[in-house]
Amino acid sequence: MPLQYANLDHITRRAMVEELDEDIANGTMHISPRLQPTAVGEYQRLLRDALRYYDDLWLEERIVPLLVDFETRHTPKGEVVAARLPEGAARVMAERDFNLYYMRGIARRAIAEGKHDVEVYRARLSMEPRPESSVLEGAHIPAEQLLADLRTATPLSQAAPRLGRPNSGLSVRLPSS
Repeated sequence: MPLQYANLDHITRRAMVEELDEDIANGTMHISPRLQPTAVGEYQRLLRDALRYYDDLWLEERIVPLLVDFETRHTPKGEVVAARLPEGAARVMAERDFNLYYMRGIARRAIAEGKHDVEVYRARLSMEPRPESSVLEGAHIPAEQLLADLRTATPLSQAAPRLGRPNSGLSVRLPSS
């Protein structure tokens, strides 16, 4: 089931695609090591289509054949081993990337509309949310700071790493007032 994106309309989608296009043009788009190296262009095309017209579930269904079969992992003893990708790898990747550009699009939109903050909300129902995620629900984050943080590999604020964490179930929306 896709995340529930509170403000996913044509205005937000345009901002999402602009963020993706800037990343591609600048060479700053995060490419998952779970993606086959020869499939990067196809993934970028599918991600752009998902951002423009669909959602993370649509993206998940199409990227399964683009993923590698095995990845390297470190055992508790520090040994490097090859392991099959987890069952939900495509879901986690699609949700993470779609939500990342959604949050960036919302922050970009908030700035353009003269709103200073965005609001954190739970976009996926969770019976047992992580305590660090629950603390963020309802919080207001400066839109400019969040956008800057989500554009970098090493975020400056404490909120962005938790929001950008795979499987958090959190996202942001325009504030209600």
